[in-house]
Amino acid sequence: MQPKHLLILLTAALLSPLASHAGVGTGMLIKSSSNASIYYVGQDQKRYAFPTEAVFKSWYDDFSNVQTVSDQTLASYPLIKNVTYRPGTRLVKITTDPKVYAVARGGILRWVQTEAVARALYGDTWTTQVDDVADAFFANYQVGNPIAVATEFNRSEERTNAVSIDTNQT
Repeated sequence: MQPKHLLILLTAALLSPLASHAGVGTGMLIKSSSNASIYYVGQDQKRYAFPTEAVFKSWYDDFSNVQTVSDQTLASYPLIKNVTYRPGTRLVKITTDPKVYAVARGGILRWVQTEAVARALYGDTWTTQVDDVADAFFANYQVGNPIAVATEFNRSEERTNAVSIDTNQT
């Protein structure tokens, strides 16, 4: 083989992994044309799945920024884990336990011990702000310290400090 052809083949081999990521950058929302699941591309160049539409909508208002990529491009990003609810946006509970939790940074669930505390943190309509998390997705979270009084959880600060999915990872 001529050195010129060898150089071309080596260059193509080295650049082919980069080509599979062409047009996709950190922080992008992607899906493939053959699958409706939506993923976040992290700073670590890994893929994070949104397990439900409710989790997606805790981070984004709509689907307008989701880019469709080839199956090959999607597969080139290793799937690492699921995205958790954005802190301070919703209350959650699992389907097999009546406890209601506030979501804190890093996917930490903090049990809201009383209705009065829930009302102080999320208003009179707090019951409409509770989403069920399937037991299978509960493992995406860690249980932290309970909230006995409203001053133990700053909803606004939690939301403000979770500026991106990357900054919310544990």
